[in-house]
Amino acid sequence: MSRFNLLFWVINLSLCHALTQVKAQVFEKTAVLHGDSIVFPITLINAFPFISATVNGIPGKFMFDTGNRAAIDINDNYIKLANKKNRGDGIVASGQAFKKNINDTLQEVKFTNGITFRNLEHIVSANYDFLQNRITPDCLGYIGHDFFKGYIFKLDYLGRKLTFYKITAERNLSNDFLNGEKVLTTINFEIRKLVNHPLATMKIGGIDVLAAFDTGQYGSLQLDTPSADVLKRKGLVLGSGMDRGGNLLLTVKNIYIDKKLKVSLKGVEFSDYGDTKIIRKALGITEPNLIDIGYRFFSEYKTVWDYDKRKIYVMEY
Repeated sequence: MSRFNLLFWVINLSLCHALTQVKAQVFEKTAVLHGDSIVFPITLINAFPFISATVNGIPGKFMFDTGNRAAIDINDNYIKLANKKNRGDGIVASGQAFKKNINDTLQEVKFTNGITFRNLEHIVSANYDFLQNRITPDCLGYIGHDFFKGYIFKLDYLGRKLTFYKITAERNLSNDFLNGEKVLTTINFEIRKLVNHPLATMKIGGIDVLAAFDTGQYGSLQLDTPSADVLKRKGLVLGSGMDRGGNLLLTVKNIYIDKKLKVSLKGVEFSDYGDTKIIRKALGITEPNLIDIGYRFFSEYKTVWDYDKRKIYVMEY
């Protein structure tokens, strides 16, 4: 072998090793992000964003749900966890009740982008068979808010990817996560009782509506009777059919995100006050009118969420 070919072979081997090191990142005990920017491919199932992974060698998908506080929340109906310990009861906004469990250790969670967590401690779990039955049978559980603490994220449904950017002093000045994007408006949100739930006031046809942002929702609207009567009379809230579960779907027009952006959304679920009692109590919502901003909005607009600055940037696809 010539000296040139030997040198080429050594350099090539070194590059391959370096690339392998980049792809295979292994972290211990705590499921939190590391690095400056990280991309996770997502799959949309029934309108919800999912991240593929294996848990203890079993393949499946995590729902990316900002409405869930836990970094990783395992579906122990699918992943059998022999040493789980009950720690109380839980309920999701849609009404399903479950027993909450805690697990001292979880052997391994491995994502398709090469990020692996091993020997995770104090991992929560529950029987989320309703997610398996209604959405996907290989549901591993949830990826939630604490997974990306200290990061900004960009949600891109059309590009099928979720990108996390580490919050730094330099990035706070540069806003490089907006490079190449056409920003339509910036939503300034508030946090009340739960740190993972952004809330902002919007208007529909001049009527105030509190908006709650959540990637684990289709999108829904609940109005008091006077507001509903006015908006129906104006033709701004219209019935548009039923979903497979028999729920009334609405077309909602003239939603003013702010003075810069007016949108219309189709397929928004109708909710009454009883449907929203759980989320109202949990989030400290007293306003009479509530719109959940979920898939129906995120499929139309790319968004960047910055919990530190309490801003959501809305961009064109």
